Amino acid sequence: MPIEENTLPFSATLSASRLEDVTDMMREISKYSDPADIVREYVQRIRQFYPVDRVIALARPDMNSDEVLYASMGNWDKPVLPWGDLDSFQPLGDGLLKNLCLNGEPTIINNLTDELNESERDLIGNMNSLRVIPLFDKGDATQMIVGLKEEGSGFQEEDLSALVWLGNLFGKAVQNLIKARELESAYQEVDRELKTVGQIQRDLLPETLPEIPNLELATYYEPSARAGGDYYDFFPLQDGRLGIFIADVSGHGTPAAVVMAIMHTIAHTYTGSQELPSQFMTHINKHLCQNFTTRSGIFVTAFYAIYNPQDKSLAYASAGHNPPIHRRCGASPVSTLNRAGRIPLGISTEITYDDATVKLSSGDRVVLYTDGIIEAFGTDDTQFGMDRLGAIVGRCDLNSTTIVDAVVKQLQEFTGTTSQTDDCTLVVMKVR
Repeated sequence: MPIEENTLPFSATLSASRLEDVTDMMREISKYSDPADIVREYVQRIRQFYPVDRVIALARPDMNSDEVLYASMGNWDKPVLPWGDLDSFQPLGDGLLKNLCLNGEPTIINNLTDELNESERDLIGNMNSLRVIPLFDKGDATQMIVGLKEEGSGFQEEDLSALVWLGNLFGKAVQNLIKARELESAYQEVDRELKTVGQIQRDLLPETLPEIPNLELATYYEPSARAGGDYYDFFPLQDGRLGIFIADVSGHGTPAAVVMAIMHTIAHTYTGSQELPSQFMTHINKHLCQNFTTRSGIFVTAFYAIYNPQDKSLAYASAGHNPPIHRRCGASPVSTLNRAGRIPLGISTEITYDDATVKLSSGDRVVLYTDGIIEAFGTDDTQFGMDRLGAIVGRCDLNSTTIVDAVVKQLQEFTGTTSQTDDCTLVVMKVR
């Protein structure tokens, strides 16, 4: 059904004959993502509807001040972004233009005579009529677009309504796009920083696995973000023994990665007794509590074990960490190392940690892991769980490397495209 012209709002300025032009303008504008390109397209189209001889942009950088800035846009041929960088703007002196900007109302003045002072006349040259369109932000007229014509009666009052709502809708769209680009730029900067933190964190992890005569090792590490709070490490000790450490810092991202790096430093500067895992845990806990974690509320679950290849014993201490899985092939089902558990590191300096020892045999495997493995969510909103992990560890036909491969493969199949919120770490030991 055709639209009657006299039923259109603002029919004097947006008649049915102009609707096609406006629609075409909006279609073209929708193709751009760069604010400058959008402004360029908009002013090119709008000057066809509302021609002017010169344009000046006014801006109020601080609504608590009377300061007004201006930038000449020529005949719409030098569009600027008053919603963005104001470096191209200059201070505007006292006079009619400044008063119109401070007033913040749409205004038309035809037949300019004595209204302008000398400096303003220098600014606008031989223009004899002006039209002021305010652009609002958070309820305030923070910008003004001043159209100028040489003709003394160049502007019509009936144009104001359409120009005010059209200009403000367009202005808000450009302003939102500028903010979106600023957010995207900020996100990219944060992402670059997280990548750097993540790379530093990976550099703190062991480059190679230690070689122990009767022990086979394999590891897997995957942070949920660019950087994470999971940590594992190996410490060669006297008499061929090996310290094996796994930890999970509470939280994610940069804060957790920073604490992980701090813990790495504390662990590698430990010079105390290497006989009992509990002494190593107490050392880390003391330094975390005294210097880093008690004020931040961050804590660390950890498990530290010392493997002795001479008698195949594994002494261990735990600080609130998931008990490692132990499988004696041909002798017993899957069990856990849970006889030496205390609260996490970084909570209280008053805590002392306990020790326990398990005798291993050839074919035994011990799997250390963080809760990102068993708490990973699948597409049906269920968790991977201990049963799935235990079933893989229980397969006596697998070695350390193939255990890791099987866990990772099944974990990926289970989670599918589901986004994971925690880091995943595995350390697998198999006694030869």
